[in-house]
Amino acid sequence: MQANGKENWANTIEKARDHFNDGWKELAKAAEEAKERGGDAWAEAQKKGRDAWVNAKAKGMESWEDAQEAGLNALKDARERSEEILDDAEKLVRKHPTKAIGLSLLVGAFVGLLLARDRD
Repeated sequence: MQANGKENWANTIEKARDHFNDGWKELAKAAEEAKERGGDAWAEAQKKGRDAWVNAKAKGMESWEDAQEAGLNALKDARERSEEILDDAEKLVRKHPTKAIGLSLLVGAFVGLLLARDRD
């Protein structure tokens, strides 16, 4: 009976060892599969990150170009308006030179009074 008990014990241990080894094999397969899936997920995340960066950069450059164009247009409009005002002022001075000289003298005298007042 002892021999039979030892055989049962040895068989049970052998079966346990087989189950243990099978478990390790399954665990290794699961780990490899997880590694592959993780690698795929990482690659996908990198791709999405790169795509998002490219899109954000493109939109930023587009916004920058729009702002630059708007600024240049505003500068052009301001330059045109100031040239028109200067032309109008020149026409007014040519049309009424005495009034322009009188107005200049009046403005000069007023500014002179203001400056003289601050010195006292």
